[in-house]
Amino acid sequence: MTSRHSLLALTVAAALAGCAVTPSGLSGPTTIPALAESTTASVKSDLSIERWWTLFGDAALERLVEEALAHNADLESAAARVREARAVLDQARGAQLPTLDGQAKTSRTHQSETTFSRNQISLEAGYEADLWGNLSSNTSAARHQLLATEWARASLEWSLTGAVAEAYFGLAAVERQLEISGAVRAARANTVELRRREYAAGAGNEFDLRRAEAELTGTDADIAALRRQRVALERALVLLAGRTPVDMVNLKIDRNRLDESGSFNAVLPQGAAADLLVKRPDIRQAEAQLQAANASIDAARAATLPSLRLSGSIGSDAKSVSDLFSGPAAVWSLAAGVTQPIFDGGRLRARVREEQARGEQALSNYKKSVAAAVADVQEAYANLDLTHQALQAERERVAALARAYDLARRGHAAGALNTIDLIDAERNFYQAQLQQVGAYRDQLVGQVSAFKALGGGYVNNPGSVL
Repeated sequence: MTSRHSLLALTVAAALAGCAVTPSGLSGPTTIPALAESTTASVKSDLSIERWWTLFGDAALERLVEEALAHNADLESAAARVREARAVLDQARGAQLPTLDGQAKTSRTHQSETTFSRNQISLEAGYEADLWGNLSSNTSAARHQLLATEWARASLEWSLTGAVAEAYFGLAAVERQLEISGAVRAARANTVELRRREYAAGAGNEFDLRRAEAELTGTDADIAALRRQRVALERALVLLAGRTPVDMVNLKIDRNRLDESGSFNAVLPQGAAADLLVKRPDIRQAEAQLQAANASIDAARAATLPSLRLSGSIGSDAKSVSDLFSGPAAVWSLAAGVTQPIFDGGRLRARVREEQARGEQALSNYKKSVAAAVADVQEAYANLDLTHQALQAERERVAALARAYDLARRGHAAGALNTIDLIDAERNFYQAQLQQVGAYRDQLVGQVSAFKALGGGYVNNPGSVL
């Protein structure tokens, strides 16, 4: 070994001696407590909730959800962010590979009445040895960040499908309430006309007429409010579905009629809720971000240690272009260099602290995501039970008030009850019908929330990029 090579070996050994990188160890919760089950929902062993919107048997809802998944603007933006993260990963991978560049130069130099010509052509190779895992840690961070970005897109799908279903059921409920209100208005308009004829003939009094008119205008106000809700829900669905601005003007949302008198039985997939909710995309996203943060901490630590750069070239150097590839013109070189940061104003150490702080944030976010998931499941199961109870109570209330209204009409016709009793019975029956529709809507939305809380509702399940 030549003295030059010996010196280089000793320099590298001295610079690298005693250096080591300890992998970062931020980790999130590994266990989730057992959760209380729903007391009213049926558990089905073969139930798949990945595309839960197909379980409602509503073709219009299915078409709307699929349209949103295909055209929603936020999803298109999320897909672009995935492509961006994939490109970042490709760059990180490329940094671990050798580089090879082609180089060609020609020059003419005049000195002391003499002109020199020089022509060079060469291949330049370079490689940075990943001694402490700096490059591999950067690649690992990029991989996990790509995975987190893919889970972020899945989380957006997860939220989108739930939002579409909730708005759809809300719109269907408003349509049904408008249908009920329209029938009530027609009956009240007939009553007003009857009271006017009675008052004109002297058989009635103005008090009964004005009360009837007030009930009619009250129904008109209810209808106007419901129509405002319908417009808002239609526009929300158009935006969620990613339709064009023209569709915002010409609203057309297909929907099936909501039948609040029909039976509805909530269903859930078999398995412990704690085992199901870990599939939620928001938890998977937070987990991937924590792993990316760990890898970034390792990369920052490794950047404080020496780096080894190997390089080499082979080519030809001649005065004449015709002599470039001749034997005497051949040139080559090999080199190795070690760089050890000595003083940088504390920038590298500050970056380590920066990445550690980001890792602590990612850990806190992961813990928060798990806690929120547990709370979502608990709330969803409770809502299934409570909305079931509310719907049953509203149905019994509607049946009782329907009977009371029938008795009031008969009693009023027979002269046994006054007009105020009849109006009160009608008003109470009308409001109960509207509330029954709302309770049925809440039951449907509660089922959606339960499916969503357990992690159902996204179609692009990220594949492994690790």
